[in-house]
Amino acid sequence: MKVSGVISALALLSRSILAQQDFLNRLPECAVVSIGMNAPVIVAASLGFGRDMWGIPADNITESLKWLYVAYFMYMLAEALCQMSILAFYLRIMVEPRSRTVVWILMGMVICFGIANVFAMIFQCTPIPFFWDGWRGEMVGFCGVDVRLFGFARGGIEIFLDLAILTLPLPMLAKLNMSPKKKLQIMSMFCVGFVITVVSCLRLWSFVQFANTTNPTYDNVSGLYWCATESNLFTVVACMPALHAIFHKMLRKVRGISTYGSRGQYGSEGPSKGSYLRQNTDQRKNSIPFGTIKKATDVTIYRTERTSSDVELVDNRRPM
Repeated sequence: MKVSGVISALALLSRSILAQQDFLNRLPECAVVSIGMNAPVIVAASLGFGRDMWGIPADNITESLKWLYVAYFMYMLAEALCQMSILAFYLRIMVEPRSRTVVWILMGMVICFGIANVFAMIFQCTPIPFFWDGWRGEMVGFCGVDVRLFGFARGGIEIFLDLAILTLPLPMLAKLNMSPKKKLQIMSMFCVGFVITVVSCLRLWSFVQFANTTNPTYDNVSGLYWCATESNLFTVVACMPALHAIFHKMLRKVRGISTYGSRGQYGSEGPSKGSYLRQNTDQRKNSIPFGTIKKATDVTIYRTERTSSDVELVDNRRPM
């Protein structure tokens, strides 16, 4: 939780420093929602969640199940937002129409799957309070969702989406015209997300075991643990491009300061084309023959700041 919180804060700082105001480019900030899942889990644990329900006061059981309900809702919402943030980043670096079409299709699937998950979670029991009060046997109601079937179906679709999202940029990255070392570094950044798939499988197994439990406060601990782990890992993966950008920018500044003295009057990046032209103009100013017509032209050069993730991940062999 602490690690994902720090990483999310750095990602927010990166977005502010790099001044990216586009809505899709700011979606990674929504990944912070995943941290909110940890709060109800902590509250539920303080009420006795994780212990045998027969040794917990009845009111605490009800309250812990309420917080469990909130935690699952936050988990499903955070998962969809993190997946959308990764796909939004793909839209920034992919230029081929076919790849961008695949990204938009995956975005539609993630949105539909996320909405279906949230609605299934909210309305799985009728009435809704039956989720946390039904164990008493004093309320008339039912839960119409088959937990085992829902867990298998949801887990299978989720693993498919994770693999599709994580493997989508690898062919493009393999074709980039850059050094093998840097190419391997960038590809490894994306491959970190495959750990999420392993966690999803473990979470699916835990929920299947929990399907027919009679002791929810004890048997559901492993499933909730893997949900929190998956949510935090998704936050880390979604924020990695932004972290790469801000660390690269900081490294350039540090290198620029350290090499300023050795670069002379041209600064940390050496003589630019503009300074070369001005220098040649000054040298030739007094060598123009008498009576020659001179024409002065003012040239204004604008420099647009771009993040390293935009520049490095675009295939520079593509014709302009």
